[in-house]
Amino acid sequence: MSETKQGLNISIQQQIFNTVPALIFAKDTENRFISVNKAYEEVTGLSFNEIVGKNVFDVIANQALAEAYFKDDLEVLETGLPKRNIIEPLSTDESKWFITDKIPFRDEKGSIKGVIGFSVDITERKNAEDALTESEQKFRRLFDSAPEAIVISDLKGRFISVNKAFTELLGYSCDEAIALSFRDITPDWLVDSEMDYYRDNHFQEQSVINIEKAYIAKSGDMIPVCVNYWLIYDETGAPYRLAAYVKDLSVNRKAENLEMSRYALENAQLKNELDAKSQLISLKMAQLVEKNTMIVSLMKRLESLKTLDPVNLKDGIDKIIKGMSECGKEKKEVWKEFETTFGSINSSFYDNVNKAFPFLSNNERRLVAFLKMNLSTREISGITHQTIRSIEMARSRLRKKLNIDRQTSLSAFFSQF
Repeated sequence: MSETKQGLNISIQQQIFNTVPALIFAKDTENRFISVNKAYEEVTGLSFNEIVGKNVFDVIANQALAEAYFKDDLEVLETGLPKRNIIEPLSTDESKWFITDKIPFRDEKGSIKGVIGFSVDITERKNAEDALTESEQKFRRLFDSAPEAIVISDLKGRFISVNKAFTELLGYSCDEAIALSFRDITPDWLVDSEMDYYRDNHFQEQSVINIEKAYIAKSGDMIPVCVNYWLIYDETGAPYRLAAYVKDLSVNRKAENLEMSRYALENAQLKNELDAKSQLISLKMAQLVEKNTMIVSLMKRLESLKTLDPVNLKDGIDKIIKGMSECGKEKKEVWKEFETTFGSINSSFYDNVNKAFPFLSNNERRLVAFLKMNLSTREISGITHQTIRSIEMARSRLRKKLNIDRQTSLSAFFSQF
């Protein structure tokens, strides 16, 4: 081929290259620029005359970027194979991104003479991808750091993604959880009622479905939960995924159980107090009956003394005194019965009091029992047939003996035993 024809061909090739909107450049085996098209000059701001005969290290200020360019070129030269889809920033403006294909070019004998590169601007696509990646990363951080369990499934309930709180709630690893579905962690007795929501198209009526139910943990334990389900739609508006926000109700249930236990305990204590007061009423009635019976009997006996002669009078008086003594013994038996009844209602009371105050007398222990029942001084006086003043003095001695200050209620103090 004559030099004229060869020069003409090169001129035509250059004209063709200049019409291509992609950036085109050619380098020899020494990595020196031998040709660039018009698009390359316009985008990089480097003219052919500025860079011809220079290598990338002479042209590019960022030497690390120049090194990356050179390694790609060298790989093509050494392997003789094209290298495609290289995503890299523009040498003169790293805010712009290009996708580049590099291929070896050969002479008529097939020898590699250099590298030809074709670069297309993908800045908008790259920025969109970066924004999407950043958005996905933010979502993932939010998803994984959420304090409550979150799960995303397909429309058949098969799990696609679960967060850390979900795995911790049920005790599964992330990989184990992904292999499950809502059906797998739902007890059999709840499955049918839950499926009714899907069959009845409740999602068409409301954006979020709220269900209180239970999930089966890996350990087999039942975890009470409140689940909010909602649909995720694709760009066409069609249902695409099912998401669920799962709140652990275990703490709530424990609190409710503790509250119920507290109420039950308070009710039991109230019942014990009512039972004790009922026993005291019965005791008081027994004492009144006993007292009336004794008075009637004494009156009859005293009346009978009128008819006795002086010889038999002393014997009659002795019998009356003996009868009064027997009544005293019966009274002791009534007290013994009271203490037995009170002890059965308040099984550990006397044990606790004796352990804390082993030095109390029997009378003081009786007084403490009345105080435990929250009886007033007047009520205690009526039961024991002691004067109000005597009861007040006994209370004062007890307070001093146990070092209880005047501001503390004795009934409140002994209610804790």
